[in-house]
Amino acid sequence: MKDASEEKLASVSNLVTVFENSRTPEAAPRGHRLEDTHHHPECRPPRSPGPWEKLNVGEAMGSEPRTVSGRYLNSLKNKLSSGAWRKSCQPVTLSGSGMQEPEKKIVQELLETEQAYVARLHLLDQVFFQELLRAARRSKAFPEDVVRVIFSNISSIYQFHSQFFLPELQRRLDDWTANPRIGDVIQKLAPFLKMYSEYVKNFERAAELLATWTEKSPLFQEVLTRIQNSEASGSLTLQHHMLEPVQRIPRYELLLKEYVQKLPAQAPDQADAQKALDMIFSAAQHSNAAITEMERLQDLWEVYQRLGLEDDIVDPSNTLLREGPVFKISFRRNDPMERYLFLFNNMLLYCVPRVIQVGAQFQVRTRIDVAGMKVRELTDAEFPHSFLVSGKQRTLELQARSQEEKISWMQAFQAAVDQIEKRNETFKAAAQGPEGDTQEQELQSEELGLRAPQWVRDKMVTMCMRCQEPFNALTRRRHHCRACGYVVCARCSDYRAELKYNDNRPNRVCLHCYTFLTGNVLPEAKEDKRRGILEKGSSATPDQSLMCSFLQLIGDKWGKSGPRGWCVIPRDDPLVLYVYAAPQDMRAHTSIPLLGYQVTVGPQGDPRVFQLQQSGQLYTFKAETEELKGRWVKAMERAASGWSPSWPNDGDLSN
Repeated sequence: MKDASEEKLASVSNLVTVFENSRTPEAAPRGHRLEDTHHHPECRPPRSPGPWEKLNVGEAMGSEPRTVSGRYLNSLKNKLSSGAWRKSCQPVTLSGSGMQEPEKKIVQELLETEQAYVARLHLLDQVFFQELLRAARRSKAFPEDVVRVIFSNISSIYQFHSQFFLPELQRRLDDWTANPRIGDVIQKLAPFLKMYSEYVKNFERAAELLATWTEKSPLFQEVLTRIQNSEASGSLTLQHHMLEPVQRIPRYELLLKEYVQKLPAQAPDQADAQKALDMIFSAAQHSNAAITEMERLQDLWEVYQRLGLEDDIVDPSNTLLREGPVFKISFRRNDPMERYLFLFNNMLLYCVPRVIQVGAQFQVRTRIDVAGMKVRELTDAEFPHSFLVSGKQRTLELQARSQEEKISWMQAFQAAVDQIEKRNETFKAAAQGPEGDTQEQELQSEELGLRAPQWVRDKMVTMCMRCQEPFNALTRRRHHCRACGYVVCARCSDYRAELKYNDNRPNRVCLHCYTFLTGNVLPEAKEDKRRGILEKGSSATPDQSLMCSFLQLIGDKWGKSGPRGWCVIPRDDPLVLYVYAAPQDMRAHTSIPLLGYQVTVGPQGDPRVFQLQQSGQLYTFKAETEELKGRWVKAMERAASGWSPSWPNDGDLSN
């Protein structure tokens, strides 16, 4: 048994000697060239040219090295504890050893595979690495740093296994009769296996550099080909050999797991072996985490390349949570615009595709911090599947392609916000009330200037939301207050105030916000004009009105064009119908006291048409649906009879 072990170890030693003495034909010492090692059958060279000499074209094609993809690494993390490793790396069965204990056979197998592994590490470190390093120093055809990055910390791994791990295993097996245990040895050396994480993280980068410089540098390719075509390399490529360290820790885990299973229940090595198995598993998980981290950084780098590698967004600590296209609801245009979002753990990048995609694919329009962000659903019949993202830098009204996509986006945003809040004690202590439009209005004055407002869309108003003067294309154009988001005229927004959400830069604001933010009271603000009967907010939200919707206004009384009007019966004035040009207008162009009116069916025969009639007054309306018409008729009949919402059993018609 001992003779067989010594013979196997001698074979490995001879193989290492061949590697050391045969790096270049002129480097081999006298008396130790390959042709002088014929007394070792395992290392006898072929009669063809030496292992480091180039083969002719026909021979090279017949023994072309097999290639391996660097992406193979991505599947390794899913196989760390899989039996597939055992099947693909089945050790040679021992014959004639005379051993009876099954656990000793596993230890012998561990030793033999370790001997072969050390030989492979020697090939990587002392042959491939050193030969390429010498060629880089001599010729300057490729940088030395490239060679060092490709091989990472392979020298440290080789020294650990050749000088510590393999000798310890060999000594323990030689002394097996007196001390039949291996758990304590692995416990002592297992923590050093975490050095593999650095090698694993660098593997993808190493594979890319290897492919790049093989094509770029003829000398680099020549050195690789000479070594890969040698008998010692087994006609395998450098990438194949570089995979060995990645696969080694899972191999330890499988062998040690089998060793623990074969141990008798009362074996003295049971406790130590189980603890050693746990440590090996921890090292495997460490490598697994390194692979996951490498994949995250790779994906993050690809995202940054698509964004143009702007200095203020490139941060390796970021995590990409979600990306994808959405529609941006414009406050000026009727049709939503397609945009692209990148949601990270700490920021949202609002992007537009580049017209000429040279390098970067997207241009970052706005960066919004996740800290302090609010997300809520929007109820908008014109834009279904819409939601609001309100951040300190900007507020966006977005539309998803489907309800499922909207829910998925909102959940991703909320998860990012929750994660930020958990890490920040300030947000933990913040009082969070129930969501809703009412709360948004209450918080608006407190947050004025601290966060970007939701801008009111242009088509939702026909008059200034402060002075109630109607807009026109020439003398009274629309502007937005950057503090409250109202649509106001130039006269009402001719003020500047510093806004914290915009880095304290001066911005256009309305008079109301200017007074609030600066504390200054202008002489114009002291003039109190008597409020007209039509100067009443449109109460666009259902909770502020008994009934509200658009109605088509029919007949000469409304004009020949038959415009649409935003019709409202307010809760605080339930006997009057107000007709506005747009939902957010602050002044109605018509008010109709409904008390005493009769509600009748229209003469046109359209089931969606109805009329209000009293004395010589006649108003004709057309609803979008019959169901909406029925609710309007019921609401107007109640108001005409003097019904009040304070009465019992008052139904809700606002839906």
